[in-house]
Amino acid sequence: MDRRDKKVLTLGIFAHANAGKTTITEHLLYHTSVIDHIGRVDTGNTVTDNMKVEQERGITVRDSIVSFELSGKIVQLIDTPGHVDFSAEVERAINVLDGAILVISGVEGLEAQTYTIWRALQEKNIPVIIFINKMDRLGADFDRVVTELQSNLNIPTITLKHVKNSNGEIKIEDSKIEDIIEELSMVDNEVLEKYLNSENIDSNWLYNKIYALTSNCKLFPVIGGSALIDIGVKDLVDAISKYIPATIKNINSELSAYVFMIRVDENGKSAYIKVLNGKLENRDIVQTTEEKTEKVKNLTISDGAKMIPVDTVYSGDIAIVNGLDVKCGQIIGNKKGFDKYISFVKPLLTMEVKPERKEDTIELMRALRILNEEDPYLNVRYNERTNSIFCSLMGEVQAQIVKTLLDERFGLKANIENPIVIHKEVPTISSRAKATYTTVSGIELEITPLERGSGFRYISKVSTDFLHLKYQRQVERLINYYHKQGLKGWELTDMEVALIDGQFDSMGSNPMHFNIITPLALFRCLKKSKMKLLEPILKYVITIPEKDLSSVIKSLSTKNAIYEITNRFAEIITIEGEASASNMMNFPLELSMMTSGRGTYTSYISRYDISKNQESELEYIGADPRNETTFVINDMKSSLEPLDKVLMKKKKESRSKFARQQKEKNIMLRDRKNL
Repeated sequence: MDRRDKKVLTLGIFAHANAGKTTITEHLLYHTSVIDHIGRVDTGNTVTDNMKVEQERGITVRDSIVSFELSGKIVQLIDTPGHVDFSAEVERAINVLDGAILVISGVEGLEAQTYTIWRALQEKNIPVIIFINKMDRLGADFDRVVTELQSNLNIPTITLKHVKNSNGEIKIEDSKIEDIIEELSMVDNEVLEKYLNSENIDSNWLYNKIYALTSNCKLFPVIGGSALIDIGVKDLVDAISKYIPATIKNINSELSAYVFMIRVDENGKSAYIKVLNGKLENRDIVQTTEEKTEKVKNLTISDGAKMIPVDTVYSGDIAIVNGLDVKCGQIIGNKKGFDKYISFVKPLLTMEVKPERKEDTIELMRALRILNEEDPYLNVRYNERTNSIFCSLMGEVQAQIVKTLLDERFGLKANIENPIVIHKEVPTISSRAKATYTTVSGIELEITPLERGSGFRYISKVSTDFLHLKYQRQVERLINYYHKQGLKGWELTDMEVALIDGQFDSMGSNPMHFNIITPLALFRCLKKSKMKLLEPILKYVITIPEKDLSSVIKSLSTKNAIYEITNRFAEIITIEGEASASNMMNFPLELSMMTSGRGTYTSYISRYDISKNQESELEYIGADPRNETTFVINDMKSSLEPLDKVLMKKKKESRSKFARQQKEKNIMLRDRKNL
């Protein structure tokens, strides 16, 4: 069968760290005949963890793609990292999926990263099969985890097989038809009606109903087992085949492809794309931006555990493309093909990257820019005034991995230090401010506070009669650039910046005027808006031996943390709560010392709130409009003399050339009519 006619399913596998996700991936590949030997995470020989740093640490750091055939369709499986520090990889994968497997430990149950992943999968409306793993371990409880799913995440589940742990031995039984009907009747009126009327329900009809409900994210099948000893994985393979629908192919449509991942090596840049519509052929000329077209040089796809070259890829396919100068998140071809982008990653720390040898600074910056291409959330910044390099990170583990990658990939020794919790700046009142340069170029901006969590947005309320479209676009571009660093160097958020007035002259204005007045008007507004700092608030989950409870509670109290004991089992305590990120900076190390290394701590940013430290400031990088004199003279290389000159009154000189000509034409037509 031609590949173009085959159904394709892009499937992601997700879990909190150490839930056994990569082990499940190995067994899926084994049961679908991709591999004949099952690798182990602890020996570093799994198919998907192929980076040296992954094999050494026994954790997944980057997305990996493998494929297998199942019931006549090609399954493209993306194995994602479980550690919260590598959530950017998880985010990128979620945005190209048709379905997902969510792995949960039968012992630990729902953990911090589970909540984050689940919210994102639901926002993207992705069908999910849930696999409760590690059911062979002491303390594993299938029914407890199912109850947590239903109560904590409000998930309508269907248990296909009941799993019990009896003294470390797993017993699996098929769910009774009566129980399945009862569970389905809770989410589907048609099943409920048949159930209440005591109608005889055919098993095929029932399983078709499960498929329909799962496909539409109204029901989520649950399976249990232990991947390590290969129990339950065959049931998982069967569920993937039955309940997760493949991509709807649109081969004959105009090309639309989404770039979800970038990798750079000695051979150049590789773009990982999901073909959304149409097809893409090797050596095709494709539209990468509004102004630019480029030629595709090579196409490769996953074939089992290998990547193979192909001439053509079709809608639904994931492929690696060479020869294109593109970025993560970019659309190739028709821009209308992609659904909304789901974003949930919020880097927690900004840290300084210092080369061990000062003469390596330039090479270090080049290496970091390559890593930044692969992960845009790194937000690498270089301060020319102080010769300092900074980047944004999720946590200390990611910092260690970046340091290792700099050494292994680029041969550069560097230290990553001085972590500072990332804050944000918000206005507390509305404000307006003007800035003009010469007597003909000027703008006025207005800042309006928005609700918490709204982000930053810019709008224009000015007609192009008063400010030419090219200058309006320039103002918008500059606002979106300068909003990344506010009065104290932090990103601006929860605000709307509106252009409410503007003036130009077709002969006297030029772009440099607006390069000067746009940031000055913005920062004048900020100074009037009584800005406040927000800090991230973490949701955390801690598990500890019961004997260490009092010392851990005492430590949490000193950090003003909100806490609650949510579970006690086999002398293990689970504590959940909220605390400011600044207060919890050193807690993982403290916890390890208090519990002799037996305690675990995971967290994620749940929201932002007014910071207790309003003096937190970040080193400003680049042209700095906070000091207007220095900004105009040194950064813009201009004179102060034309700044804030009185503008001409708004008469025909302030209108566009087209508008003036149109007015003159109308007057001439009127005069002719009067004659």
